[in-house]
Amino acid sequence: MRTTRDLLARSTASRRRPARAGLFAVLMPLVLGVVFVWPFGGGQKVQMTASREVPAAQGAVTVQTGHNNNTKVDIKVEYLAKPSTLTPPEDVYVVWFQPEGQAPKNEGELMVHNDLSGELKTETPYKHFKVFITAEKNPRVEEPEGAQVLTGTIAEH
Repeated sequence: MRTTRDLLARSTASRRRPARAGLFAVLMPLVLGVVFVWPFGGGQKVQMTASREVPAAQGAVTVQTGHNNNTKVDIKVEYLAKPSTLTPPEDVYVVWFQPEGQAPKNEGELMVHNDLSGELKTETPYKHFKVFITAEKNPRVEEPEGAQVLTGTIAEH
């Protein structure tokens, strides 16, 4: 036979469980957010400025400290017209890094997909530098010759 005390104990225990479950439901997404975002997120994000040649283009550069204290750079572009549609038409886009007081350095070709998006990931020893993208005839040019289509400046990160 159940006593009043047994019924009260069960009633109290059943009231505590939802509170614990509720607290768990609230805290778990927070904890998971910190675990999955914190070690991989962060860094600095710089929006690039589009030129008159590609007014709809959008670009962003995300930088963060990588291995050996180098700077990890991730450049993403959208709505960037194919270089062959520019005036004058060109063949490729080239990404350049230019530290203050130095000549620009070719960091590689930025491929533009059919959806007019593209991405280039690289690392550099520079901490402060200008990033710009030019339209060129050849991906291995040693100095920029074509028009700058997107520009941005990376400062302390």
